[in-house]
Amino acid sequence: MDHEHEVVVPREGMPFKIDIFEGGGGNYTREAHWHNSVEIFAVYEGSLDFYFRSSKCVVVPAGYFIIINPNELHSIHAAAENVSVYLQIPLGEFSSYLTGDHFISFRKRKPSTGQEEEIHALREQRMLTLMREIYDCGNAMETGYQFQMLRDYYEIMHMLVTIYRQEEPDEKQYRSSKALQRLSPITEYMKRHYAEEISLHSLAARFGYSPEHLSRMFQKYAYMNYKYYLSSIRLEHAREEMDKGEKTLSEIAVSVGFSDSRAMAKAFTKHFGMLPSEYLKISKK
Repeated sequence: MDHEHEVVVPREGMPFKIDIFEGGGGNYTREAHWHNSVEIFAVYEGSLDFYFRSSKCVVVPAGYFIIINPNELHSIHAAAENVSVYLQIPLGEFSSYLTGDHFISFRKRKPSTGQEEEIHALREQRMLTLMREIYDCGNAMETGYQFQMLRDYYEIMHMLVTIYRQEEPDEKQYRSSKALQRLSPITEYMKRHYAEEISLHSLAARFGYSPEHLSRMFQKYAYMNYKYYLSSIRLEHAREEMDKGEKTLSEIAVSVGFSDSRAMAKAFTKHFGMLPSEYLKISKK
């Protein structure tokens, strides 16, 4: 099975991305993927199942949230209808708290006393409230909404670094993250030039590798081939353009690097489990 690298495109004018989880209709699985961002999922109705590399399943019911660390391989399953919001924060936002080799991790600790349970419940509710306010505020776009969104966002950032940041990171998670970072110069180049023609041979030559070695690097560290990675970048930008509603699907396809709308539709369906036209209908509701 291919593992996807999810490319996080921040909301325009904001240092983060926030949106409704696309699997709200249920009977939905987001295949194993990873991203170089901190991700928080808040569940308001229903529940979500998160699967990690260790095959561990974490069930997040309504009224709770989960923190997913940068470069942490995971998949998501929504068996039934749910209402969930996700927030993705680029790693660079934590620059003052990163280790010397660009690493940071977070973990929710289980309360051990009655008093800790009360505090835990209050923090859980506060996180859900902040994320819902950011999302609703961004949709309403009333006067001064940007400042309200940033106010709540920085409260979440403060909670992350003061409450949930791990002083001693998990060794296995650390090794996995560092392995993926070896691809960073190459993937950063692809993020900047995704709309251009990028072949494996030209990419390998640019970074001083043979095509065979570069292909093995993607398979070893990202569990996918370079074409799938490039496609995922283009699809995230395509989805952003669809949300704006300013271009036709054909115009979007060409602008993000696909040969035509048919090629984009095929890749979009494989990646998101629905046609671009179906996504447009859902996003307009």
